[in-house]
Amino acid sequence: MSAIKNGIDSVAAESGLDDEHIEQRKAFLELTGEDVCLLRQLHALLDDAKFNFSDKFYAHLLKCQESQARFLDVENLERLKKAQIAYFAGITAGEYDNGRIRHLLRMGMLHQKPGFDTQWHIDTYRQYLSELMPALWHVLGKTPESFLSTYDALLKVLCFDIGLIIDAYADADKESIIGHRQYANHIFRSMPSGLIVVDANLCIYSLNPAMRKLLGVDEHAVFEGLPLQSLLNVPALFVSAREVLATGIEQSHINPIDHGNNGVDSNWQYSLARTELNGAYFLLVSCLDVTSLLQSEADLRESEERFRLSFYHAAVGMAHLSADGHLLRVNIKLQQVIGYSDKELLLMTLKDITHPDDIAGDLELQRRVMSGEIKDYVREKRYIHKNGHYIWVNVTISSMLSGRGNFRFIAMVEDISKRKAVEKEMLHLASHDVLTDLPNRILLQDRLSQAIIRAQRARKYVAVLFVDLDRFKNINDSLGHDVGDQVIREAANRLSTALRMEDTVARHGGDEFVIVLSDITRQSDVLTVVQKIIDAISVPMMLQGHELYLSSSIGISMYPRDGHNSVTLMKNADTAMFQAKKTGAGGYKFYVDEMNKRTLDRLKMEGALRHALERKEFRLYYQPQVDIDSGRIIGFEALLRWQPPDKPLVSPNEFIPVAEETGLIVSIGEWVLETACRQTKMWIDAGLGKHLRIAVNLSARQFRQHDLVEVIRHILHKTGCNPRHLELEITESVVMDKPEMAADILRQLNEMGLRLAIDDFGTGYSSLAYLKRFPIHTLKIDRSFIGDIAVDNDDAEIVKAVIALAHAMNRVIVAEGVETDEQLAFLRQYGCDQAQGYYFGRPLFVDKATALLYQQKNSEQVVNRL
Repeated sequence: MSAIKNGIDSVAAESGLDDEHIEQRKAFLELTGEDVCLLRQLHALLDDAKFNFSDKFYAHLLKCQESQARFLDVENLERLKKAQIAYFAGITAGEYDNGRIRHLLRMGMLHQKPGFDTQWHIDTYRQYLSELMPALWHVLGKTPESFLSTYDALLKVLCFDIGLIIDAYADADKESIIGHRQYANHIFRSMPSGLIVVDANLCIYSLNPAMRKLLGVDEHAVFEGLPLQSLLNVPALFVSAREVLATGIEQSHINPIDHGNNGVDSNWQYSLARTELNGAYFLLVSCLDVTSLLQSEADLRESEERFRLSFYHAAVGMAHLSADGHLLRVNIKLQQVIGYSDKELLLMTLKDITHPDDIAGDLELQRRVMSGEIKDYVREKRYIHKNGHYIWVNVTISSMLSGRGNFRFIAMVEDISKRKAVEKEMLHLASHDVLTDLPNRILLQDRLSQAIIRAQRARKYVAVLFVDLDRFKNINDSLGHDVGDQVIREAANRLSTALRMEDTVARHGGDEFVIVLSDITRQSDVLTVVQKIIDAISVPMMLQGHELYLSSSIGISMYPRDGHNSVTLMKNADTAMFQAKKTGAGGYKFYVDEMNKRTLDRLKMEGALRHALERKEFRLYYQPQVDIDSGRIIGFEALLRWQPPDKPLVSPNEFIPVAEETGLIVSIGEWVLETACRQTKMWIDAGLGKHLRIAVNLSARQFRQHDLVEVIRHILHKTGCNPRHLELEITESVVMDKPEMAADILRQLNEMGLRLAIDDFGTGYSSLAYLKRFPIHTLKIDRSFIGDIAVDNDDAEIVKAVIALAHAMNRVIVAEGVETDEQLAFLRQYGCDQAQGYYFGRPLFVDKATALLYQQKNSEQVVNRL
C-alpha cells in the first residue's frame, strides 16, 4: 500500500493538483455551489431508492475475456469492487475536497496497475449514466426543470472525475517508463559479462563497464560512433554479426581467438542477438573470457581420468549408487567378488544382491545418512553371489551430491568370507562340546537364561533336566574309552532326536547331559518328554560287537517354582538327579522338598498376616531425617514392623513380598498412612515443629490402585493432616513400569500439595526424560552407594553426580544409610541436603521419637548427632 500512496503523491505533485488548481478546474466546468446542493439532494433520493451500480458494472466488465484474465486474483477483484462502491456512492455526495481527489487518483492507479486502458473508465461512466438515467427520471421526472439541472450538475462532476483519472493514468505510465528505463540501465551496468551495443552499420552505440574492463580501456574513454573493428579484431565475429542482423537468429558460444590490438591472444567467447529500437536494428554483442573455464575443463578431464583408473583398478570392490539403490558404476574387484559382470550389475539394485535378512538394516542406515543424522557407516553384511551362495563383506557407505545436486552413495566392499568362516568355526568350538558337538556349559547357560526371560514374559514355565547315564563307568572301565566315547555320542544323538527344535540338549561333562525345555504350560508336558528320553536311552546299542543296555536317571527343576536363575535351577536339577539315582536306575525325580517347605512357610505367613491388622500387631517406627547443614531433625521416615505375639519382630523383607503378592499390602498401607498422618498432626499441634514432615513408602501394588488419590485424600481429611507435611516415597521401578500412567497419578498427588520422592534412586532404570516430566520434589540416594563413598572412588563419583543432577533439576537430595563421620563429611562437602541412617539414630518407637523432638525443641544449639 505504501507504493500506491507514494504514487498518488507523485501524481499530485506532477499535475500540480493543489487547492487553487482544483478550484480552477471546477470553475472551468462551471461546477457551482448550487450544483453541489442539487447533487446532495439527488444523493439522498438515490440512497432511498437503494441505487447500487458497482456490482452491475463488474458483471458487465467480466463478460470480456481480457478482463477475466486480469481478475484471476479474487482478492484484487474484491479490493477494486470496494473502491468502486465507495467511489460511485461519493459521486453525488457533494464532497469534492482534497480527500476525494486523492481517492480518485488512487482508483485510477489501482486500475492502471493491472493494465486497464482508459476506455474502461469511459465505459464505466457510460454504464453509470445509462443505469442512473431511469432512476433519476423516476425521482425527478415530475419536475423536468429539476431533472435537467440535476443531470447537468452530474455531467459536470463526471467530467471533473474523468479528467483526474486520465491525469492519474498518464502520470502513472510516465513513472512506469522511467522505472523500466532505470531498471534496464542498472542491468546493463551490472552485467558480469562484457556487452557492446552496435548499430546496423556495426558502429558502437554503447558498452558496459564489464566490457571496458575486458578491453583494458579507461571508463571515461569515448567509443560511441567508432567502428566495432576498432575494438575487436575478429573477422569471424563480423561475419556472424551480419548474419544475425539480417536474420534475427541469435548465435552463441562463438569461440574465435581474438588477436587484440596489443598482439596478445585471448580466449573470449561471444554471443550475438538482434534487438530493435525506434524502428532500427541494433546488435547486442556479449563477451566472456573463458580462459579459466577452459583450464578448469582440462583439469577436470585429467582428474576424471585419474579417478577412473583408480576406481576401476582398486584392490577393494567399489560402487556408486543412486539414492534408490541402483548401481551406477562398479569396478573390476566388485565384479570378481560377487561374480556378475558390470553390464549385469548396472541393471540391478543394492537390494538385488543383498541377503534378505540384511535389507532392513541397510535401509535404516541409508535413511539416517540421507536425513543428515550420520555422514557414513560401516557394517558387515552378506551379498548374494551369482551362483547363489552368500558372501560376507565389510561395507563402508558414504554420501555425496552429484553435480546436479542428486543424492549419491559411494560403497567400498571388502570380501571377509574367509575371516567369517574362521570366526564361525572358533565360535562353534568355544560353545560346543568337541566329542558330541552339543552345546557346552557356556552356551547352555546362555540358552537357559534366554528361556527364563521368554517364560517370564509369556508367564510360562521352563524345565531343566539333569540326565545321567547309569553305570556308564562300568562300560568305560571294561570296554575302554573308545567305546565309552561312542556311547556318549550315541546318547547325544538319541537325546537330540527326542526333543523339539526349540529345546536344548547340552553335554555337561562326563556322562551327564542337561536338557532345557522351553515354553512349558503344564508339568504333564515335562513328564511326556522325560518318558521319551528314558525310552530312547533304553534301546540297546550295538557298538564294536557289544550289545549294551543303558538306562538314565533324571532330575527335574522347574522355573519359577524351583528357582529364578540358571544357577539355581541347574543346582536343584542336579540335586534331584542324585535323589533319583538313589531310588534306582532308570527313574526320575522332581525337585520338591524345598518347594514344599517354602510353600508351607508362605501359607503360614499369609494366614498370620490376614489377622495381623485386626489384632493390632503392626507397629510404626520412625527414623529421623536430618538437615545436614543445621543438624536438626526436619522429619521422619515411617517404617513398618510386625510384632506377632510372643515372637520376635518379623523383618519387612520377609512379610512385605507376601503382602504384595496377596494384595494385603493395600489395607496394610492404608493403616500405615493413616497412623503416620495422625501422629504427625499430634506432633505439630504440640508445637514440635511447624515444618515437620513424615515420609511414607508406597508399594507397587498400592501405586497401581485405581482409587489411590481418593484414598490418600480421605486419609488426610480424616486425620486433619496438612498435605504439605506428608511425603510419599516411590521406587524408580514402580514409576517407570508405566510412565504415562505414573505421570498422571503423580500430577494429581502434587496438585493436592503432597511432596513426592523417588526412593532408592540409582538402583532402577530411570529415564531422565521422564524424571524431568514427573513432579518429583526429592531424590533419595540408595544406601548401597553411601556405604563405601569414603573408600570406593566409583561410589563417590556416582553420589557426586546424583547430587549435582538433583540440584540441576531443583530437587532436594537425601542420602540413606549414613553411618560414619566420613560419610557425613563427604555428603556435606558436596552439597547433599538431607540424610538419615544409624549415624543419627536407629528407627524409634513413637514415644522415643516424641522425646527426641522435645529435646530438640528445648535445645538452643543445633543438634549435630542424636
